[in-house]
Amino acid sequence: MCGICGEFQFGDGAGRDEATVARLSALMARRGPDDAGRWHDGDRAWLAFRRLAILDLSPAGHQPMLTPDGRFALVFNGEVYNYRELRGELERAGVAFRSSGDTEVVLHALAHWGTAALDRFNGMFALGFYDRRERRLLLARDHAGIKPLYYLRGDGGVFFASQYDQIMHHPWAAGRPVSADGLGLYLRLGYIPAPYALLEGTHMLPAGAWLSVAADGRIEQATYTDFPVYRAPDLRGAAAYEAVSAAVSDAVRRQMVSDVPLGAFLSGGIDSPLVVAEMRAGGRPVRAYTIGAAGDSADESADAAAYARQLGVDHVLEQFTPDRALDWLDTVVGACSEPLADHSIFPTLLVSHLARRDMTVMLSGDGGDELFWGYAERFGSVLRAAADFREPYWQRSARWGAKRALNVGRAHANLRARDIGDWYRQKHTRIPAAWLAAVFPDAPGWPDGFDLFRYDGWRADETAQWLRWNEFVGHLAMVLLKVDRASMANSLEVRVPLLDREVLAVALRVDWRSCLDLAGGLGKLPLRHALARHVPAPTLAKRGFQIPMATWLRGPLREVFADTFAGRRELLGQPLDGGALERMLAEHVNGRADWSRALWTILSLALWHDRHFRPATAGDPAVAAVTTSL
Repeated sequence: MCGICGEFQFGDGAGRDEATVARLSALMARRGPDDAGRWHDGDRAWLAFRRLAILDLSPAGHQPMLTPDGRFALVFNGEVYNYRELRGELERAGVAFRSSGDTEVVLHALAHWGTAALDRFNGMFALGFYDRRERRLLLARDHAGIKPLYYLRGDGGVFFASQYDQIMHHPWAAGRPVSADGLGLYLRLGYIPAPYALLEGTHMLPAGAWLSVAADGRIEQATYTDFPVYRAPDLRGAAAYEAVSAAVSDAVRRQMVSDVPLGAFLSGGIDSPLVVAEMRAGGRPVRAYTIGAAGDSADESADAAAYARQLGVDHVLEQFTPDRALDWLDTVVGACSEPLADHSIFPTLLVSHLARRDMTVMLSGDGGDELFWGYAERFGSVLRAAADFREPYWQRSARWGAKRALNVGRAHANLRARDIGDWYRQKHTRIPAAWLAAVFPDAPGWPDGFDLFRYDGWRADETAQWLRWNEFVGHLAMVLLKVDRASMANSLEVRVPLLDREVLAVALRVDWRSCLDLAGGLGKLPLRHALARHVPAPTLAKRGFQIPMATWLRGPLREVFADTFAGRRELLGQPLDGGALERMLAEHVNGRADWSRALWTILSLALWHDRHFRPATAGDPAVAAVTTSL
């Protein structure tokens, strides 16, 4: 796991500023504390790299890495787990290797197969690949978007980076306005999904996509793999359970290759315990790490400890008490180089800090909920009511009005939605529409063409698969951003075997009815069956690293909230109604409602703004201040 950035100038180039290169490289220092490298092609292009050494710890793994003839140069963040098989193919084609890691395999694969190589990689990555002869830059991101990659197009060229603060502090970002689309998405979803970003003219490269930039400024973008909305299933019941179990076992084994210490996160749920169980199945000792919530109802540490005893792992547990919220608040805000409102970054950051004392690589259970219908309550409520959407909207609306008159309308909120997509969008919206309009009267709307929640079907099979697609390309993106930011702030690599491409291939074949028990309210049945082979009684609850944000906003964060918004009348150029915000906070503090998701979404944006939002030129002292604080 590393950090990358680079610049490609159109035409003859206007020259490079070495001080700017150094400062932008230093911003990603925590992503790679073991080595640093920079390379340039005259004034036409430069690449920079920070290394967290995982495979081939020798200098042979140094980046930027060039082919022997000097034509191709690569900066590469991540891991490709099937690199040994690809290396064998390339050796048979006559390629000679100088190192034992995966970076050189990626370099020669791209030189040999071009963009077709990307679909052959089974791993997590973001990369910049430069062809000196053709003067062309290729950017690419892995199939699931595990590793981030941002880019900025200026009049003179393209700059790319692992972190968004690098984008903001590039000279080409100076004076760019806030993107209405990016801000509107954050206020509703709590993150900014690809291809959007916070400033106009800046973007996150989508998962499974590549972008090619030519010297004359022409840009070509394509998707080399995507997650389908619908695929006819052919695995059910016991056959599905066997196939999923085998794929997960293979993925865990594949992702345990490391030349540095490797451990695992352990929650009290299903996914990470299964990963830990498969790690132990190989007979090697495993150390697992858990964060508890100190007796709160969200605390999962007892279940995690029980799993640890049953699996025979060395268990490291630390409690996260409410009084520590303020101690970690600045660290949480500092770790997020772009706005991010997933408050589970608190325990993720803390467990990453805990693990980094001993480990350099960790395996996690992320992705199981999205692939195997794990959000049972969310999925179940939609699927049980899907038949309602056969009726025209006006009929459903009339029915809802009648039920509301009888005071039973709250149980039939779906009848107000125009279609299932609209209903599901409301489930994922963090600030209710009425409060958003009250607090931010001029808040930008949903972007034109944003189709994450565009779905007007109602049949069960198609709806179930659309729900999974929506969670995979939507909510999972926020989860992966959170994990990347929390782990990289601690110079820790986190691997996600449940997002292995072979696991995805099997998951796409499984019938949703073999994953989701609507009557029992249980999801991801194949993972539960797989875990039951290792432990006598897997939990029935859906558990993960959680914190009691609702309680914190009534306690240690209440004063922070008041101080942050005292006298504040705007945020990122948006007028802010302080009175409406005070009313929302009062309702929450008094217990009349739980507005914790909305309040934290707004508070975290303000804290992020005050810490990070300084688009500047290379000579601005703010850039130097950020750099020297690392």
